[in-house]
Amino acid sequence: MTPNTPTERTQVVIVGAQGRMGRALIEAIEAHGSCLVAARIDQGDALPDAGDLVIDFSSDDGAKVALAASERRSAPLFVGTTALSNSTMEALRSRARQVPVMVASNASLGVAAMHRMVALALQALGPAWKIRLTETHHTKKFDAPSGTAIALAETVRRAGGDLPVEAIRSIREGDVVGHHVLELVGPGETLTLSHEAHDRSLFARGALTLALWLRTQPAGMHTVQAWLDQRIRGRMQP
Repeated sequence: MTPNTPTERTQVVIVGAQGRMGRALIEAIEAHGSCLVAARIDQGDALPDAGDLVIDFSSDDGAKVALAASERRSAPLFVGTTALSNSTMEALRSRARQVPVMVASNASLGVAAMHRMVALALQALGPAWKIRLTETHHTKKFDAPSGTAIALAETVRRAGGDLPVEAIRSIREGDVVGHHVLELVGPGETLTLSHEAHDRSLFARGALTLALWLRTQPAGMHTVQAWLDQRIRGRMQP
C-alpha cells in the first residue's frame, strides 16, 4: 500500500464506540472538522461498508473485530486497546504488511514527549543517577503499575538506566485520571519529569491526531515516537 494523502473528510470506523474512550473519540471527531464517524462498532455489530480509517478502544476480542474491519476496507488501523494477547499482536504485525498499523498503550502526546525527555536525560547524565517512578490513578484502576509506567520503565532500560518494574510505586486514590512522576537523583541534585492528565478527552484527541497521521504513512508497524520524530523534524525546518 502506498502512502495515502487525504483530501476529503476522513471516514473513521470506531470499534468500542459505547465505551468511555469510544464516546470521547466521537466527540473529538465531531470537533475536528476534517473527519466524520463512518461507523460505530460494538460487540455483535456487523462490519461497515464504509471507512478510511479504523480506531479501536475496546478489548482483545474487539481488536480482532478492528482487524477484520481494516481488512474489509484496506484501511489503516490504530489500536489503543491495552493487554493484547500474543496472537492478536501477531495478527496486527501480519496486517501491517498490507496497511499502516499503530498500537499505542497511551495516546497522550505529552506522554510521548516525556518518553523522549527521559531518554535524553539519561543519555546526558549517565547510568549512575538513581531513578524513581511514582504513578497515581483513580481507585477503579486495578492494574498496577499502569501500562504507561511500565512503558516508561522500558524507555529507561533502553536508555541505559535501571528501573525494575517491581520498583515502581503505584498509588490508587480519588478520581485521579493519571499522574506519572519520574525522578533522576544524582549527587546533590534531582531532576523531576512529570506528566498529569487532567481530562480523559486528551487521550481521544491524541489518538485522533496519531491515527490521522498514520493514514499518510506507508504499510508497516508505526510508533508514537515515529510521529514525534517527524513532528520535531518539521518544527526544526526553516
